[in-house]
Amino acid sequence: MVRTTIDQFLVILGVIVIVIPVALLDRSGAVLVTVLIGVSMVALGIWRLGHRILPERRVFIGLRSEVDDFLRLVRRLNNYGLEGDAERMTEVKASMHDCIERMASNAGVLDMTEFLEGSGGGGGREGRG
Repeated sequence: MVRTTIDQFLVILGVIVIVIPVALLDRSGAVLVTVLIGVSMVALGIWRLGHRILPERRVFIGLRSEVDDFLRLVRRLNNYGLEGDAERMTEVKASMHDCIERMASNAGVLDMTEFLEGSGGGGGREGRG
């Protein structure tokens, strides 16, 4: 969160550093408008607008879900480790082993539903060869 705020602040500061001298030195509005459009495009690229508008289509949704669950378990394991709670760490480790088994069963399993919805077709889960 702090890094994102710093990045956004730097972009805004950079825009100000570019726009103010152009506005003060050039009295024609065309140059200022061109600079503003260019800087805005750079800022939108930095803020990854394209990723927000066109999200990535996932085809291994089950595996991705298990990986996300595993990462949550890693965070819990670390928190319990910091607290020194050995009993809860053992429970989380068992959950992690279960999650690894589910990841293995989801490896290579395509979920084309989201992909095919974008192209107008139907579909479900298919295994790869």
